[in-house]
Amino acid sequence: MKGNIPRGPSKAAADFILYTSSFLCLLCGLLFPAALRADEFSQVSRYSVRLFSYGTLVVDARIGDLRIEGWDEPRVEIEAEKLVRASSEAKARRLYDQIRIELSGGDKEVRLRTLFPPRRPWRLFRGATKLSVNYRIQMPYDANLMLRCVDGDVRVRGIEGHQQIRVSYGDVEVTVPSLDRLRSLEARTFLGYVQSDIRGEEGAGFGRKVSFRNAEGAQDIKVRVRLGGIYVYQGE
Repeated sequence: MKGNIPRGPSKAAADFILYTSSFLCLLCGLLFPAALRADEFSQVSRYSVRLFSYGTLVVDARIGDLRIEGWDEPRVEIEAEKLVRASSEAKARRLYDQIRIELSGGDKEVRLRTLFPPRRPWRLFRGATKLSVNYRIQMPYDANLMLRCVDGDVRVRGIEGHQQIRVSYGDVEVTVPSLDRLRSLEARTFLGYVQSDIRGEEGAGFGRKVSFRNAEGAQDIKVRVRLGGIYVYQGE
């Protein structure tokens, strides 16, 4: 049964996001004034690897948004967009080389990892906003997903396999293909906003969560967000 909550943030959610975004923009302006004055450059690369049904895709990202969709093909297709902030195109080309994208495995398990240059412990935030990678991924709809991201928004659609998603700073949107197949849903944010048409849940603050149980189902979804929103909807 469909809920009455429209997709997308409500007014309360929009106000919460606007307040949080304004605070983060102010903080970034104080911490990274030089980076905000730089121009943005991008470089796109594509990858493909075989992954069977009921296999597992493991994603380890740091900074950047991820869009993941299920499809009826026995492989993973990845579009990776490196974004850098630099004062010139020549400097941007040098920054591209500092970001490494590693893709390994195949058939039963595929691993995707983003490697950034190390940061010295006494200057943890130096250059943090200069480098990021956005991913658009298509994977078998009946495969499993394990994802970890430090700073970025994540959107997952059309995946019937198990999902484990951890995001430190950012929003997570998950579309559940079928409530009949869903066995368990545990989605929790330490500080942020939740919205779902599964149970009609909506609210902001500390320790917000969305949960669901169905003993006859088969899919498990677990989402953990430190600071950001969680949006869970029923799919078509």
